[in-house]
Amino acid sequence: MKIIGNSRPIHDAKAKVTGSVRYAGDFELPGTLYAAVMFSRIPHGYVTKVNADRAMEIDGVVDVLHCFNTTDRPFNRFRTMKGQKTLEQDRIFQRHVRYVGDRVGCVLAETPQAARQAAALVEVTYDPLPFATTVSEALEGKIDCIHPEGAVFGAVELAFGKEPEMRPDTVETVTETFLPRLTHMTMETHCCVASWNRAMEQLTVWSPNQSVYGIRTVLAELFDLPYEKVRVVKTTMGGSFGAKQEWILEPVTAAAALRTGRPVKLVFNRAECMVSTISRGPIHAKFVTRITPRGKIQSMGADVILDSGAYVGNACDYIQALASKFFRCYSYPYAYYKGKAVCTNAPMSGAYRGWSAPEMYTMMEHNLNMAARRLRMDPLELRLRNVALPGEVDRKTGRPLGEIRIRECLLLGREKSFWEKRKEENRIFNAGHTRFRRGIAVGCAGHVNGYYPRFPDYAGVSMRVSESGGVQVLATLHDHGCGTVTVMKMIVSEVLDLPLEKIQISEGDTAVTPHDVGCFASRTTYVIGRALFDCAEKLRNELLEACGRWQNTDPSELWVKDGEIRFPDGRAVSFGDVAVWMLWEEQRELWVSHQSQSQSNPGVTGAHFAWVEVDTCTGMVKLLDYLAIHDIGQAINREMCVAQIQGAVAMGCGAALSEHMDTSPKNGKATASMKDYHVRNTPDLLNVRVELIEDGGTQGPYGAKSIGEACYVPVAAAVAGAVNDALDSELSSFPLTPDAIVDLMIKREQHEA
Repeated sequence: MKIIGNSRPIHDAKAKVTGSVRYAGDFELPGTLYAAVMFSRIPHGYVTKVNADRAMEIDGVVDVLHCFNTTDRPFNRFRTMKGQKTLEQDRIFQRHVRYVGDRVGCVLAETPQAARQAAALVEVTYDPLPFATTVSEALEGKIDCIHPEGAVFGAVELAFGKEPEMRPDTVETVTETFLPRLTHMTMETHCCVASWNRAMEQLTVWSPNQSVYGIRTVLAELFDLPYEKVRVVKTTMGGSFGAKQEWILEPVTAAAALRTGRPVKLVFNRAECMVSTISRGPIHAKFVTRITPRGKIQSMGADVILDSGAYVGNACDYIQALASKFFRCYSYPYAYYKGKAVCTNAPMSGAYRGWSAPEMYTMMEHNLNMAARRLRMDPLELRLRNVALPGEVDRKTGRPLGEIRIRECLLLGREKSFWEKRKEENRIFNAGHTRFRRGIAVGCAGHVNGYYPRFPDYAGVSMRVSESGGVQVLATLHDHGCGTVTVMKMIVSEVLDLPLEKIQISEGDTAVTPHDVGCFASRTTYVIGRALFDCAEKLRNELLEACGRWQNTDPSELWVKDGEIRFPDGRAVSFGDVAVWMLWEEQRELWVSHQSQSQSNPGVTGAHFAWVEVDTCTGMVKLLDYLAIHDIGQAINREMCVAQIQGAVAMGCGAALSEHMDTSPKNGKATASMKDYHVRNTPDLLNVRVELIEDGGTQGPYGAKSIGEACYVPVAAAVAGAVNDALDSELSSFPLTPDAIVDLMIKREQHEA
């Protein structure tokens, strides 16, 4: 292959380097008003009065919207399709506020400074109610009126497979895990611009988002607008990780634009993004495995409680999604699952990179490490005895896992991580040191390539050849800033043997691009990429057939090369020449379209190997080496895949060692500053080594599978496993902060004394 498997820069790299790219925050439409949101200052209660008199006195203030002069119609910020069943509890502005940071109104002004100044002067009167900032408080009845339906949602009990009869010597391992609230910490904060054309009755919204059609669905229903009168345009995005998968600013700016008839821009600062958008919800879980003395897993079980925060949002779906990860990596006879989501007076939980898979595998891999200790078995060997093999079936869905290669990942990782050598080196090092301890661990994980079979998963694309021989592609893409557009161009380039610079691909725009559910579930390359591959083949065939008609030549004797159609006698004509001939002679455009539905979801897996050194005096953890091996089917843009994995390791190390948002039990305020929320920076990491296993064998383009979420899933499990190996500990309350490690060492000293 000429293009696939090579490395190309992202499509807008030059624009970003030169500063010419336009993010939503750069949009300046004529007559724009700037919005600043007023947020609830109490964790629970009712707004009884809003007094905006002082705010209206500020020069440049135009209007104040709030819960008493704006629609009270509920919606669900997670919904992506018409007809999707969701629990609708959110409102543009709330009268019944449920956490510190809930939206109660916004100020519109001629400048951002005036809007924020005025928002601070709006007087909001509350009737406070009891509040609960933790799941245990909510379940104990500290609050009984957070929602009319109660505080518990989405309760589910599931079982998969047939439970085998347990032998007396079966080893049962029970572990408990706590995962804290995490924020996405994207480089670009949330932003949205909306405009209402009264004459045309057209609402247009520009935002960095993961589903233009999802936003259209919510806004059309919320404001009683025909779907075709709502246009949503996806703008250049500076990262999402799921943060921009739900519709938070869009309803606010749309309401303001509809009210004033002027464009409205709303930009959240970092604190507002942390508290008032979405976060990864805290999880308390008990995980149980039953394993034979020879290391064969007989069953796995999990009992999970998800803190969904103030509103349900996607929690009912999220709590079910955890159960879908049981058989994406390992093969065994039986699994059971209990889960429920509980509302608390805390920031709202929502989508986060990996969508439940990192949580499931963090608790699963920790349990397997503890089980390996009880069995006196190498933890890598335990995994090798239980991984899913090619041809096996996901017991939950009943669908084949295809050419799953997690065993090869582990075997290659054992070699490349120097597993046996480092285990012995660690033993010698730890025997000779008291302050510093070293450990090594492996974390495995499996993920998905789209929604199939649980949710509609389809894609439509179209392509046309221009008079100069370039190809214009219409596809609803949502590039997060990591190069999705380039990947899609590479697929088309390979099929047509056309230079990359001759291909233009759009991003999502509901007025132009085909209907699509959005960029979720790692579906873009596998599903949309496949549609592009098939459409490009149709275009290539159309080119050859048209050229054959023009030149009175059998199309089967022609082929494409370097943007031209070649003849056996050495002649060549350009794609553009064929397109022009068709316009003149056949009076039609050289244009094709294609729609496809996903019919498979093979196993996409990875094995990560972490080697760490722990300072038992300070609790600091140093990453000595990290190896990530992924079964990717086929890398489309190789360096982009490597960069995705390296970035995921940095993000996962933060989840394992330092990142957490806390909510004060005294006043309900949550962590709202990077001063108190510690991400891992580049100096904290060594060069992350990456190996890719590529053997195709899937229905993805050129055999490709997903990588963007799969690479994040095993990281926290591998890093935490290495820390526990170093300390001979069972730490499972995340993150494993220096304080937690020092506290463990102090308790050990006290116990020994």
